[in-house]
Amino acid sequence: MGQLLRLGKFLLGFILRHPITAVSVIARQTDGTIVLVQRQDNHQWSLPGGVIDWGETVEAAARRELREETGLEWQKLDRLVGIYSQMNRDPRAHSICIALAIQVTGTVAIADPQEIRDIRAYPPEQIPLGDLAHDHRQQLEDYFSGRLILN
Repeated sequence: MGQLLRLGKFLLGFILRHPITAVSVIARQTDGTIVLVQRQDNHQWSLPGGVIDWGETVEAAARRELREETGLEWQKLDRLVGIYSQMNRDPRAHSICIALAIQVTGTVAIADPQEIRDIRAYPPEQIPLGDLAHDHRQQLEDYFSGRLILN
């Protein structure tokens, strides 16, 4: 029993001391607008995205999160924008976020109203940069500058 308890503590400590891996999607529609979702928890605007599930690839997670949060479908990958790993990038936990810029198709629809409050497509110059969750302002600025970021 003592060995099992020690093993359990070790595994729990191992899991909790490692960052969560997530993906965010800079979803560009054919008219050039960028799709943002408004979160229910803090009412801030956010890039679609979320945690990569066990056994899931980055692309599969991005496709799933995009569909779940916006109803839109992945059409084409534009580029990798960056990998963001600063300890304070997400106030809930230490997470590593892989930001992708993609072209999307379809009609927006809130699939989970407990998570998503609203969805809007913004022309780049009208994105509410001062009211974005996490480090999504930085991700968008890096996208618009054309930089590839590793931080």
